[in-house]
Amino acid sequence: MSKVLLDTDVVINLLKKEKEFVSEFLSLHSRGATFYYNPIVIAEVYTGAFDKEFDIIESFFNRLTCIDICKYTGIQAGKYAKEFKKAYNKISLEDYIIASTCKVNTLTIWTNNKKHYPMKDINKI
Repeated sequence: MSKVLLDTDVVINLLKKEKEFVSEFLSLHSRGATFYYNPIVIAEVYTGAFDKEFDIIESFFNRLTCIDICKYTGIQAGKYAKEFKKAYNKISLEDYIIASTCKVNTLTIWTNNKKHYPMKDINKI
């Protein structure tokens, strides 16, 4: 099945136990999907978290696989930023790095913010 990188918004909704997201997560898992994140996603989640939530967050991420950011991810992020920054000036560097993680590692991104990922060369859920 597919390798799925969870975008920050999806992780937050899963941590909040939003029914729609939990149901989709379980459905994907039952079809054999494996789930990933990168250091940008974990940094964004911890940035908005309360200290008392850290243990739950850590437990959640321990069940996923971390994809490290490498030189090629940085190169691809720069190419995406160069291509899209004028037409999509609201896309952050973090989103370009998340998108390039998907491209470099052949991952599908699960996001609720599809407007942040106009790239046609990455798959989206």
